[in-house]
Amino acid sequence: MTRRGRRALVTGGAGLIGSHLSDLLLGQGYEVRILDNLEPNTHRNGKPPWIPPEAEFLRADIRDREAVRSALEGVSVVFHQAAYGGYMPEMAKYVEVNSFGTAQMLETI
Repeated sequence: MTRRGRRALVTGGAGLIGSHLSDLLLGQGYEVRILDNLEPNTHRNGKPPWIPPEAEFLRADIRDREAVRSALEGVSVVFHQAAYGGYMPEMAKYVEVNSFGTAQMLETI
């Protein structure tokens, strides 16, 4: 079954789950757009080599409403995998990214 012409947005697409999901979607015929901020604590060397070259990559933060709005243009399905995995001593950042970022995504959709 082909899904050409359908574009999927994968937030957190540079992470373990998001990158594998992107591969799967590409294999099923989706056009894939990845939105990831490449958090330095996780991606010390910048954009990882496992991001599929066929995917469109946008480096942005899900807390940035305009970046999210732009990333959603022409998208028919969203897979929200973006999350901040740090805990202590950055509990405020953890809550801000994971809660506020998700709320921002839902409001923008």
